[in-house]
Amino acid sequence: MTQASPETALRDLTPGRIPDVFILVLDDGDKVSGEILRLLAAVRATAITRHAGILVIQPRPDPGLGAYALDLGADDLMTDGFDKEELVLRIKALMRRKRIADQLRATVRTGLKAAVSDPLTGLHNRRYALPHLSRVAEHSAATGRSFAVMVADLDHFKQINDVYGHASGDAVLVEAARRLRENLRGVDLLARIGGEEFLIVMPATPFSEARVSASRLCRKIGGQGFKIPGSNELVQVTISIGVTMGGVRKMRGVQGPAPDANELLDAADKALYEAKLQGRNQVNLARPAA
Repeated sequence: MTQASPETALRDLTPGRIPDVFILVLDDGDKVSGEILRLLAAVRATAITRHAGILVIQPRPDPGLGAYALDLGADDLMTDGFDKEELVLRIKALMRRKRIADQLRATVRTGLKAAVSDPLTGLHNRRYALPHLSRVAEHSAATGRSFAVMVADLDHFKQINDVYGHASGDAVLVEAARRLRENLRGVDLLARIGGEEFLIVMPATPFSEARVSASRLCRKIGGQGFKIPGSNELVQVTISIGVTMGGVRKMRGVQGPAPDANELLDAADKALYEAKLQGRNQVNLARPAA
């Protein structure tokens, strides 16, 4: 247990030494009580301490002051001064409650992450990607700036699974995701939306830049072989990419609703299909809608 004054209680904390429980003693003086109550509010408002337990001890009963402390975020209140045995029991109860709450928050965070993430590659999944694409389209409509939508698909991926096994296929997917991610901007979205299919959304991107970026991604996948488990031999993998543009209707003064996320995805998918028909390992650019 560490004792500190109201002025230094939060100032001296470090991320690795955050108390599970704060015990705040309300003094008889109005000035000290005010400092303690301000500290209570600060504990609840500070990111690293907001989930800590807070026990407030009153030297003598004061229902109004006690109620105010609870309103500010105190978890428990001792209204008859200091009693060692009671204090120990209340601290144990607060720590038990905090452990349960921490476990619940961790479960919720894990569930939320799993809901929008691909467990194999760590990329976002379709559930996250389509609403994100809609938000990019809305922002584009407000700013008048175009954006690129790409659908990329590894060529002949089924053969990798059939010849080398699914563990090798997984290793190729993980490495492909890494290469794609490392060759995109921080603001760009990369998501795995199918078995070997990826969605790329590049906000505030002109057509010429989208074309250069897609060609670079194609080279990064096909230019170097992939390591697979249990083999010293590198496997050659290529990728085909279909590209379409969003936000170009407003730039050209065209009236009417802009394509939504599903329409943009469908246009990029059709461009991908053309790239496959033309021999794979290449980029096909859909003509921007007028």
